[in-house]
Amino acid sequence: MPTPFVTCKSYRLADLEHAQQMLRAIGLWQELFNEPFPACPVTLDTQATAVVITRLLAQVWETRYPIWLEDTRYAEVTNLIHSLQTYNLTDDPINLALNPHQLDCFQVYLTLGEHYANYFPDDITWLAELTLLNEDCLSQSVANFLAAINRDYFPVQDDVWIEDVDHLAWLLEQIYIEPQGYELDADFVSDLDDYQEPLRTLLSLASDDPVEDLPDISLHGLDEIIAAMPLPQPIRDHLPVMIKLVTHNTDNPWLDWSYGDLAQGYFMLPEWNVENVAYLKEEWEGAKALVAQEMAFVHWVHEELPTRLTAVRSAIYLAYMQTMKGVYHEDRPHYSHPLSRSDHSGKSTGRWIAREPSRFTSGFGRAAKPDTAFYRTATS
Repeated sequence: MPTPFVTCKSYRLADLEHAQQMLRAIGLWQELFNEPFPACPVTLDTQATAVVITRLLAQVWETRYPIWLEDTRYAEVTNLIHSLQTYNLTDDPINLALNPHQLDCFQVYLTLGEHYANYFPDDITWLAELTLLNEDCLSQSVANFLAAINRDYFPVQDDVWIEDVDHLAWLLEQIYIEPQGYELDADFVSDLDDYQEPLRTLLSLASDDPVEDLPDISLHGLDEIIAAMPLPQPIRDHLPVMIKLVTHNTDNPWLDWSYGDLAQGYFMLPEWNVENVAYLKEEWEGAKALVAQEMAFVHWVHEELPTRLTAVRSAIYLAYMQTMKGVYHEDRPHYSHPLSRSDHSGKSTGRWIAREPSRFTSGFGRAAKPDTAFYRTATS
């Protein structure tokens, strides 16, 4: 048997299970570091198995071995960590190379390495910045990673305000996206008078607030009718887009969900994986294009506000009259994109409730502080 020297007081099935885990750790050590495992006499029991495995994991950490680049070995190391986490290692952790808390931190470190390899393969500076295997260093590293996603991919919550290893693990498991849809829930929407026209009119109708000179109109389905009407080009082309945005019917996951929906737990956060990130990035580009159309139309209306707003409201009323004549339209939003609706209200985002809404969703007229020229600007 390879080093370390192993003794067994009695023959039991449990002893053989521990021997298998030790041999896996010893064999993996020799594959990774091309040197014999440190000589240390151990007895086949839970504690000795933990000693052997933690020696391997500590060496992976000390050498910054990029274990996440090798799928088979990464899975093997993760399995070894999981086996240690199922043991009761709190009785005598003195001889462990990593204590139970450091084990949890080490798993976060490995997951962070995997994410950097997937989404920022040329960035290796984070390894040098992560000097200690503790929550303080990991929190900053995770915050830096999320800030880079926010900068180069799409909006995510990048404030790590709880330095807790379980919270860090959760941030690297679920993508804490910042949905961009308009708020229709009275608990989250601000004063509609803060919005510029024609958004104020559309949001008032969507929120069942009275609008001067207009009846109680359901906007759902009016976009298709307006697009087919003989109207001036800016209204025919852009008003349907705005109606889809306000009613959450764009088929774009960023625009069809709002911060309020997330806070209420109406949909489930996606998991971190290459496919989800690629999908969300592509859809984010589509969201920006739709919002550009919205902003252009708002600016067009404000160039001749009284006349053009009247024309917009007239188009909405004429489309509504067609629905009264029997034109079918769907009466509720549809969600064709793969962001799963949640059956557990409030469970998805318990840590988000106290946050302010997204910069992007602040919309025209909100008290927002846009970070880039893209985010919707607020009126003074």
